[in-house]
Amino acid sequence: MCLLHDTFEMRLSCFMFLVVAAALWPSARGNAPTNVSLPDLANSYWSDSGLKMPSKELVDAVNRAKLPLLDAFGHRREIVLMSIGSEFAFQRLFDVFLANLQNISFTGANGIQDNLARHIVVNVMTPGSAEKCAGLAAKYGCYCVSFANDAFTLGNFHVFSNDFYGIGFTKTATILDGLTLGVDVLFLDADQVFFRNPLPYLLAREADILVSGDCHNHGDATPMEKLPPINNNIGFVYFRPTAMATRAIYNWAMWLRNIAQRGEKPWDQTTFAGAIEWVSGEVSVRHLSMAMLHSDLFPYYCMGPCGCDLRGVPYFHNGRLPQRIPGTDCDPDLMREWYNYHMPCAGDMNMKSDLMEEYVRMYLRVIGPINSRSVPMTVLS
Repeated sequence: MCLLHDTFEMRLSCFMFLVVAAALWPSARGNAPTNVSLPDLANSYWSDSGLKMPSKELVDAVNRAKLPLLDAFGHRREIVLMSIGSEFAFQRLFDVFLANLQNISFTGANGIQDNLARHIVVNVMTPGSAEKCAGLAAKYGCYCVSFANDAFTLGNFHVFSNDFYGIGFTKTATILDGLTLGVDVLFLDADQVFFRNPLPYLLAREADILVSGDCHNHGDATPMEKLPPINNNIGFVYFRPTAMATRAIYNWAMWLRNIAQRGEKPWDQTTFAGAIEWVSGEVSVRHLSMAMLHSDLFPYYCMGPCGCDLRGVPYFHNGRLPQRIPGTDCDPDLMREWYNYHMPCAGDMNMKSDLMEEYVRMYLRVIGPINSRSVPMTVLS
């Protein structure tokens, strides 16, 4: 989704992009969105006693996928990567995504080679898509769990359709299920590629919640009660399984449901910070802390084609958004520091897949092999 920057010009430009992109996506126009009402869609995730509990299938998948690690402070952590996928995403996007995660390899316990694709749990959103995800699981070693909702269309989700807003109900439930099982959760949208292992970086930070955000110069090592006053991007967000972080995600899910029941549009992206900070403001940073990741290290396409340049930018100011001349590469000094590149604001899922492959080729051409700049981490048995 396109995240907006602070200036009026940037907001106008981003809005126009969404309007034009929605008009030009032929695959989206060819698939009718669901006719289910948003209140009914929201309520389908809840029981009389609250948000539905994790299924046995998900519990088993998380237990098999979790990766035990030693963090930078000498503490044992168990991490699971989590994502969600629809029928349209399984056409091509997830294959590119998982192939890339497979290239982020590391030495596991007892010296056995391991990779990140083997530690991701994918909640399958659409009926009839389980077989396609199972094929990817056989190929890459990931774990697929049925989380199907009959309301969702099998096509590309229209921007601002009920399907689009329904993603938030699936996302919050997925994150909450992981946290309630006592594992750290790195939630990833599938429209991104990685160039080096992000886990050592995340494990060197003490905040309960870490999220990517717009091009802006700020720190991410000090736990804070609030995020910087800029837009976040919840396609890359990391949670520790603390009691208050879990409570905050439940609060976020409830916010989305309440918005839908009022007949309004429950967008997960724009409600995340408010829902989390409503809890952190009540309990203080001692019980719930957060930080926004350095945007030059974790860039995304809404910033522009070459991410974020913070060189020489004063602290707490917006960074520069370098452009990319057609036929040329991004600045090697910027690319060398990238952990990933995320592709919101880039068209439908097949367009995103093209860009993901293009950025992998550019990185190989300019910097070198994927994962070559990853630092070691200590995997526990």
